[in-house]
Amino acid sequence: MKYEALFNRVLVPKIGEISSFDTSFGFIGSCFSSSMHERFRRVGLSAWMSPYGTTYNPISIERQLIGTMDLDYKFNEYTDDDTCFYWETSHQLVFSSPEEGKNQMNALRIQAHQNLQSMDYLFITLGSAWVYELEETGLLVANCHKVPQQKFRKRLLEIDEIMASLSRIKTMLNPFNPFLRIVFTVSPVRHLRDGLVENNWSKARLIEACQRICATPLPPTYFPSYELIIDELRDYRFFEADGVHPNALAIDFVWDKLCESLFDASLGSVFREVLAVRRLESHRFLSSHHEKQQGRAEQVEAMKQKLSAQHTIHW
Repeated sequence: MKYEALFNRVLVPKIGEISSFDTSFGFIGSCFSSSMHERFRRVGLSAWMSPYGTTYNPISIERQLIGTMDLDYKFNEYTDDDTCFYWETSHQLVFSSPEEGKNQMNALRIQAHQNLQSMDYLFITLGSAWVYELEETGLLVANCHKVPQQKFRKRLLEIDEIMASLSRIKTMLNPFNPFLRIVFTVSPVRHLRDGLVENNWSKARLIEACQRICATPLPPTYFPSYELIIDELRDYRFFEADGVHPNALAIDFVWDKLCESLFDASLGSVFREVLAVRRLESHRFLSSHHEKQQGRAEQVEAMKQKLSAQHTIHW
């Protein structure tokens, strides 16, 4: 029996034929970006992660990218008694004062500006088309920052709004970094707080907008992260206990598919060697086994030097 016939395979497009560690990558958007970024770094690739934290909707991602390219662009500040943050960033960025917020955000943006200008691939992971806007001003926020819910109105972005945002991202990034390749993907993380029907409604709009932007001249690429987990794996065994987040096995499955799509097969063997070093590096002996620990450290360093002599690995 052909067991492959029991599964619906997702067609994964070929994105590149990368055969060295000289290519740099960037990730921005939902928490699925963080999962992919961690795997890129673990195999020794040069990979940047957005400093603005987990962000789900495309318009907030667009504004973060504007603020990265244009350092004069003003983020909207919120200040309370002992809290300061910006509506354009996630709840992970909270400061004790406006002065601290300004200084740290300026530093983050300058560093992000430099990284974005020099990277080769940018992966943009869209998480949700549901957005929250401040009732008082209509400002669309990246995160509600635990501000009372009655301060916001919730709505679903129209496909044309999402399409316009993705189009602006493409148009802005092209002159800023003419050699940058943009890869859009939709996060397979389920937003159950919106409701399952509402989550699917949201994802459908994101997917439709991605397909439209990828049909335009000088198109970005679409990588089917969502489809691989929802349509090919298709089982709650591949999710954490919350039924929302893909588990490590599912993420590794997507990572393997991305490797096939992005890298030359020859690089796979080097990745395996790097991962072997990582495993040795993470092994911990009992405190009484100091000599064994020292010997392992020397072994790891020798393996790193041998690999680094052949490849530009970013340890």
